[in-house]
Amino acid sequence: MTNLGNLSCKNSFSNNKQKQNYLPKRIILVRHGETQVNEDETVLEYLPNYKIELSKKGRRQAQETGSKIREIVSENGECWKVFFYVSPLRRTRETMEEIIETFPEERVVGVREECRLREQHFGNFQEMETRKKIKRMRNRYGKFFYRVPDGESSADVHDRVSAFLDGLWRDMETNRFGNGPSTS
Repeated sequence: MTNLGNLSCKNSFSNNKQKQNYLPKRIILVRHGETQVNEDETVLEYLPNYKIELSKKGRRQAQETGSKIREIVSENGECWKVFFYVSPLRRTRETMEEIIETFPEERVVGVREECRLREQHFGNFQEMETRKKIKRMRNRYGKFFYRVPDGESSADVHDRVSAFLDGLWRDMETNRFGNGPSTS
């Protein structure tokens, strides 16, 4: 999963009331493009989930997404920059790389790998029959609370994403994006 903000270029502030002027103008969430699993679901039986790659179609989707995002964030003139958060999954890193290729280098403030921004872990190698059985059990038990064997529940995902959001606020408050005065 990838986050991108369109950042303000204001750099002079007289008090904390103006702090809001250097918050990101936008936060855009991008999951990833189509993957090998979309082409062949049995890949999950022998390839670890974090190693799944984009398909050719997924790379094109990422390039198109990058162009569209660049168009959106640059619509208000010359003064914009972007900062990326990316999960450690191969497919999300490949998506981000394709997106970044659509931006002028001087517009990219930074990239940060963030392990809390990954998809729900449904266990290690996933045999198709076992996977179907787990899905039935998960539906009976309740999707939010059911913890997949060797994986995590949706509640676990909620907890780690909530922790990331707290960190995102700290990044904004300490001016990690470089578009206002530092508060630390």
